[in-house]
Amino acid sequence: MKYDEKIINKFLTYITKEKSLSQVCKELEMNEYEVLGLVGYIRNKGINIALKKTYSDIYMIKMGDIEYHEKNTYDFVSDDASEFKFIAISDTRLGSKYQQLSILNDIYQIGYDNGYKNVILCGNLSAGLYRITDIYSETNFINDTQSQINYIVENFPYIEGMKTYFITGKLDDRHLKQEKISIGRKVAEKRDDMIFLGENSCDVHIDNTTMQVLGNKIGKTYTVSYRPQQQVDSFRSEDKPDILLYGGLLQMEKFTYRNVNCISVPSVCATTKEMTEKRYSNTIGAWYVTVKTDKKGLLESVIAISSPYYVTAKDDYLKARPLKESNTKAKTLVKKRGTH
Repeated sequence: MKYDEKIINKFLTYITKEKSLSQVCKELEMNEYEVLGLVGYIRNKGINIALKKTYSDIYMIKMGDIEYHEKNTYDFVSDDASEFKFIAISDTRLGSKYQQLSILNDIYQIGYDNGYKNVILCGNLSAGLYRITDIYSETNFINDTQSQINYIVENFPYIEGMKTYFITGKLDDRHLKQEKISIGRKVAEKRDDMIFLGENSCDVHIDNTTMQVLGNKIGKTYTVSYRPQQQVDSFRSEDKPDILLYGGLLQMEKFTYRNVNCISVPSVCATTKEMTEKRYSNTIGAWYVTVKTDKKGLLESVIAISSPYYVTAKDDYLKARPLKESNTKAKTLVKKRGTH
């Protein structure tokens, strides 16, 4: 059964505060079966409506977008040479005064020019939200959910033929917790080239090779390898991925542990006031990764080329222009780009 959009919007507005089933029936002039059918219809659209049954009535409240806890998966297929090439980035933090859109554009342009058509972003696409009383609230130049969604849709790099696959991270989750909106799903709905893989993690399959894409939700540590090692230690032998792509750590490192290829993915934003005050080091850059599989689709090798950026642009959020298909040949100039 389909429901009129006016009824849906009226219902969702009405239950932003907890209401009983009898109250909703009276407000919408519908019977109980019709209202409960409406609840099921809206839940299937991905909007979380919590129900609580009491002795005398059923109570409901709109909780916003659902935070899914089931395992996210996505399948890729290698090319004719049994290779899958992608760029690994993290922490673009768009909406922050410390974002580096010029560097992000440069990463995409260089990748495209060298045959990398896929980008995997390991969380913190957005700057997230700060309460107005938070000491870091002024570090965002956009501090509401819908405006950050619009800004990302309009300004995230676009090159025809390139796709960005992304998970959300700790900062993105603030939209879900404070505004009941999944920013990842909203961005993906408006950009066909941006594919949302899920909240915090996704198991990506490249032929018969498994790569876990993970965003860090825990604080940084004194040693750069500790978090990936801790994650690998948590895997049962039979559950270990072949590759662990770990974002949100603000660091760039590659090593093998328990036969898992661990890659810590750096940020694409300048060192923020919060990072400085919490004494977090911040490496900026990207990995250009080639995964090669054998005839059975099993992992044969992982080649990861690091591309750090040593200089950021002050107030880049005021100066940088979005990279669009029409200007793919106009490369952004970034000083002192280097590689290890």
